[in-house]
Amino acid sequence: MLKIIGILCATGSIIFDLASYYKQIAKTLKTRHSNQVSSTAYVMKLAHYTCSIIALVAFANWVGFTMELSATIACLICFGLVIHFKPKGWRLFNFGK
Repeated sequence: MLKIIGILCATGSIIFDLASYYKQIAKTLKTRHSNQVSSTAYVMKLAHYTCSIIALVAFANWVGFTMELSATIACLICFGLVIHFKPKGWRLFNFGK
């Protein structure tokens, strides 16, 4: 029974994570601009997922690895879309300013 609850919760986690990215993608495609979306937040999310994936592999937690990998892929897709609809002349890192 505990294993079934774990599987349901892991599946729910993946669905909710993917749904949040879906909402951002749908909003960005609908408005055709992303100047109110924080690109730095996506960079931080990707750093988080990278660290999590490395830790989960180190501890051989393959369920967690699968969950984080699916979130990483969704985050990369969403981040690419957000970058695509940024205003002209936008840069992710403004080191020169």
